[in-house]
This record gives sequence, C-alpha cells and structure tokens, in this order.
Amino acid sequence: MSTLQINQLQTNPILPIDPLLVLVEQVLARLQLADRQVGVTLVDDVRSHALNRDYLGRDRPTNVLSFPADESEELGEVIVNVDYAVREANEAGVTTLAAVGYYIVHGLLHLAGYDHEDVDEVEARRMEAMQESMQDLLAALTTVEDRE
Repeated sequence: MSTLQINQLQTNPILPIDPLLVLVEQVLARLQLADRQVGVTLVDDVRSHALNRDYLGRDRPTNVLSFPADESEELGEVIVNVDYAVREANEAGVTTLAAVGYYIVHGLLHLAGYDHEDVDEVEARRMEAMQESMQDLLAALTTVEDRE
C-alpha cells in the first residue's frame, strides 16, 4: 500500500479528498507502483504560475506539474491547478473533480516514466494510450459533488 498525501492549497472550490485518494490508489495499482509514496497538491493559478516559471521556465500557469522524487520508495509529487481544472471542466461539461482526476492521472503517468513532450511519436502515443486506459477510473468522479 502506498503512502498518499493530498493537500489543498487553493481556497475555492474545496474538493472532496476521499474520491481522489481512491483514484490515486487505483492508478498506482495499475502501474504496479502501489508500494510507492506519492503526494498530490491542489493549487490555484498563482501558485501554478510561480512553480511553472521557477522550475520549468514557463511564465504562465499550467494544468499539472510532476516532480519525481530522488528516493526509490517515493514516486514524487503531482501539483494540480484547480483553477485550470475549473475552466476545463466548464468547457467540457464535466465536474471539476473529474478534471482534477484527469490531471492527477496524467501527472502520475509522468512520474511513472511516461512522457509526451520532447519524445518521439511512438513514446507520445504510448503515454496517450496509457492515459486512455485509465479513463474508466475517472467515471466515479463524474457523479461526485465538487464541494466537501
């Protein structure tokens, strides 16, 4: 069983954590990484912008950032921008929780070694296929109310 921690640093909306914990556990199990420690932090545009600028040199907010851990028992940290997820959810007609879940899956895939940036088309498609294979896990988040 992995050690999970989800922190909400954004103030609006406050999301229910339990469904996100279940999602992370399920994704890690499918990736055969259930014994690894992982952290998820939910932030707003301001924090996302600062992290994206400071660590990746991109002067804008982003949807999700992944920071791999240095230690073998730790997988790393996924940072999800909830403001970004709210906007995407409104456009897509899904719950904010489902959008946040999508970004969590995406970030965990990066931590597991999948990539779609600065790689060949085969590797990018490999990550896309893995992301698609996790879509069934997001179904539970489409019916959960966004607020705790």
